[in-house]
Amino acid sequence: MKQFFRYIFLGALALIPLLVVVQLIFWVNSLSVRFFDFVSSYTNNPLYTAALFVIVILILAFVGSSIEKAGKSFVISLIDKVLEKVPAIGTVYSIIKKITELFKPNSKDSKKEVVLVEYPKEDSWVPAYVLSKHENVLVLFVPTSPNPTSGYTVIIERSKIRETTLTVAEASQFIVSMGSDFVKKEEITKIIQDTLKEKQK
Repeated sequence: MKQFFRYIFLGALALIPLLVVVQLIFWVNSLSVRFFDFVSSYTNNPLYTAALFVIVILILAFVGSSIEKAGKSFVISLIDKVLEKVPAIGTVYSIIKKITELFKPNSKDSKKEVVLVEYPKEDSWVPAYVLSKHENVLVLFVPTSPNPTSGYTVIIERSKIRETTLTVAEASQFIVSMGSDFVKKEEITKIIQDTLKEKQK
């Protein structure tokens, strides 16, 4: 009987990822339906609502295409200029924009740099995103597991960090999996071991 319950437990664990994906699909579907109903309450016509959704999708595709090909979009640049001039709202908008830039794919922005830093104490290493830098001082965002969009902002001297070839996607993957998906483990292990040897000299 004990072995039987063990099999049930292992089977349940194996199916958890599938259940999470199914729940996510249902959640997105429910959200889309509610949003469609919300828009329909203003248009009072399902055909107009569907046409509006198609237009929005085409606009998003156009903006995305402009960013992919030219590195920026005229529409977004115009929105940036307008909102950045609005007190309070402009500050919040600017901060959120800088954070979302971290997760933008196929960007060569220096802000995409991922480093290792000893945090919150010595000999305890975590991946961190480089937000900005000035001379030998860096501003880092240290994400927390399992949500890589929450964390801590720290200011640190360059000598305290170790550079890596990790991408934001790889670092986020490591954080979301709470370390179970140990990406580029050989490189990270070597960095930590080399730093330890330097300290022992």
